[in-house]
Amino acid sequence: MKKSLTLSLMVFILIGIHLNLTAQQSNTWVKQTITANSGKFEYSPPFNDFVNVQAYNPVNSSVTTFNTIFTQSAQDILINNGIAYVNAQDSIIKYNLNDFSRVAAIANSGLSKLALFHNRLIVSKQYPLISHFVDILDTADLSLVASVEGISGDCGGIACTADTVYVAVNGGWMGTVGKIAVIDPGTWTLDREIDLGAEAIGINNLFHYKNKIYSVNKTPYGMPAIGSISVYDPATGSFSNIMLGVKIGNATGIKDSILYAVFNEGIGAFNLNTMNIADTVVVPDPGSALFTYILSSCVDTINNTLHVNIGDYVTPGYCRVASLAGDSLTTYATGISTDAVAVDYRKFPLAIGETGSQPVARLSLFPNPVTDMLTLNFSDPTAIEAITITDINGRTLMNLGGPSVQSGSVKIGVGHLKAGIYAVVIKSSTGILTGKFIK
Repeated sequence: MKKSLTLSLMVFILIGIHLNLTAQQSNTWVKQTITANSGKFEYSPPFNDFVNVQAYNPVNSSVTTFNTIFTQSAQDILINNGIAYVNAQDSIIKYNLNDFSRVAAIANSGLSKLALFHNRLIVSKQYPLISHFVDILDTADLSLVASVEGISGDCGGIACTADTVYVAVNGGWMGTVGKIAVIDPGTWTLDREIDLGAEAIGINNLFHYKNKIYSVNKTPYGMPAIGSISVYDPATGSFSNIMLGVKIGNATGIKDSILYAVFNEGIGAFNLNTMNIADTVVVPDPGSALFTYILSSCVDTINNTLHVNIGDYVTPGYCRVASLAGDSLTTYATGISTDAVAVDYRKFPLAIGETGSQPVARLSLFPNPVTDMLTLNFSDPTAIEAITITDINGRTLMNLGGPSVQSGSVKIGVGHLKAGIYAVVIKSSTGILTGKFIK
């Protein structure tokens, strides 16, 4: 008996330490996934099909189309703190993702990729431009701050460090060169271009990972099924190109040292620690032989999933949500030519027991630790829209609640949950409330 009590006490102490460490980490959750559908490309007016932007809610699986951009293609989406920036051929649009309103919009041209450097929006550019391939915009109103001169050709992906901005220079969609432009954000001037050589031709996506810059180099159109990944070390100025015997397309993202990208028309995995292919087929080719392709993809690093948009450029497509091991979890409808996708991550409001200027006394959990029935107590009656319980990895385990449910107290049966640490996320009439409990 004494041994059992001692063991239980040790487990509780370890859980408490883990909970404290978890509380110190950045509490992040996924509100929604945003996609931009380019529609059917129409070669001449009158145009009837345009870009539309939609949101997928992972809690209730609903899809909402919330805006139309009257142009013919979408290139990129960047999301930060509930604000989305969308590159759409000749327009850059800023959205408030809380109410899906347009905050700002500007006309532009030759748009490619987006990145943030503090309060500056970096826009890489391509054909039909012949110069000034990087613009710097004010994030508040999208006004032009600077245009970077001297870059030698069309640009793609962007990666930022604390004091430097790196931009892929690929020479256009044909992928004729493989260079990296190094930009000084203090003056927004080109410092130099790094030529990675012929093996890096088709350079497309850039990532800053463990103090190095990694590039995913797309296999140029019409070339043999051979692509490469390059790594540049800013500390030494050295680089290397890793040739891979697969056809490479757009990158998907990085999670836990694994880089996901399009390999042979499916999604494959590359280990950045060993610099070898970890898996050639995580998500299989959806049917490129019959003109059905992966149009865009991204990694949800909180829920450990891949969002893979699939379509044929002519008819409405769908997004396949898969685990990082490739298991299909769900699908949802998209539009035609879903060419851009991004995850809307949000910071949790301060949770119970954390300190800060934001009030945290409006929600309490009892008992905690809990065995069977958990009670959520509110300091005043609250209209509950949804209650979600997730594990420490962000996976949703329970969805409860409903619109206009007025209550100062809610009881939830959690007896079926395994022992561990869980988060409660409550969408209410007064905002998002969160708490943690131990089972």
